[in-house]
Amino acid sequence: MIKKLLLLACAALALPAANEYSNRRAPSFSLPDVTMAQHDILDYRGKVLILEFLQTKCEKCQTLTKMIEGKIKPKYGANVAVLSIVVPPDTFDDVKKYMGVFKVTSPILFDMGQVAGSYVKASPQKPAMFFPHVFLIDQQGMIRSDWQWQAPGAYPEVMAGEGLMAQIDKLLAEAAPAKKK
Repeated sequence: MIKKLLLLACAALALPAANEYSNRRAPSFSLPDVTMAQHDILDYRGKVLILEFLQTKCEKCQTLTKMIEGKIKPKYGANVAVLSIVVPPDTFDDVKKYMGVFKVTSPILFDMGQVAGSYVKASPQKPAMFFPHVFLIDQQGMIRSDWQWQAPGAYPEVMAGEGLMAQIDKLLAEAAPAKKK
């Protein structure tokens, strides 16, 4: 148990400081999923939200999806919500296949680029987005952390789940009522 706690503490310390995309209110949106049901980010207030931008053919995205489905969701259940967002060239057929292959149970939403652009503060000087890009949003709708993978081996502690779980644990602890002594 102590070894596991030390590992979690080290993983939390290894996480990078919030970058320019964090420490601000999460941009609002409402997007459709594969059934054309709309998902409004405001419906997730009060929960920790993992917002993941992915591409279905991206190997790092696939690894992240496996970690979220295999570690995060079983551990936190209804206390943490997960939304994934794809942009073109991904299609409905691509997403349906991805959901089947990776047994995805959370909604995967379709964006034409405006939502993705608002999250990464896209501009003519910075038009690119790297996949996957994960935003950890607290219960009040603030982006507390985000991670993007631009190079092989970047942020392995998040991909493996321990670093991301340490951040989620911190957000859940902050929201928990104080225990009386």
